[in-house]
Amino acid sequence: MKKQVTILFTLVTATTIAAGDGAGHGSVADLMWPAINFSLLVGGIIVWQKNNIKEMFDKNAEDVKNLFEYAEKKDKEANIKLDMFKKKMENLESEKNKIKENAKKEAQEFISNAEKEAQEYIARLQRDTESKIKHEKSTLENGLKADLVNAVISEAKNKISSNKDLNNKATSKLISQI
Repeated sequence: MKKQVTILFTLVTATTIAAGDGAGHGSVADLMWPAINFSLLVGGIIVWQKNNIKEMFDKNAEDVKNLFEYAEKKDKEANIKLDMFKKKMENLESEKNKIKENAKKEAQEFISNAEKEAQEYIARLQRDTESKIKHEKSTLENGLKADLVNAVISEAKNKISSNKDLNNKATSKLISQI
């Protein structure tokens, strides 16, 4: 603060000398009263604004302190994250190997499960096919038997109706059964 007052006093003195009327050489005594007035003015302003200036510097000091603490906190967090990432980078190769091994295991399990499912599906299809073939075979056999019986009956009818002798015998047998 003393340096500022000295610098300000020197500037005022230099300005006053330079602003002289050019009538001759000035003396230091000519500047004494303006310097005293200036010193009183500056001293009065300093005394009058002392509390405001102190509060301003205190507030600035508190802000700088808070900012420094915040920066330290963030620096610690950043160092922790950096260490964590360094550890991850060191373990990167082992993590890659673990992922590859897990992928191979999953692929083998998938292949074995797919093979089992395919075998089960094939076995089910074979059972279904066998039962379908049996059903179609029995249906065809029943149809053939029915066709054979119908063919035998129609042939018998044709023979009976074409031969009068057989026709009379069949009629007499039917009547006798009634």
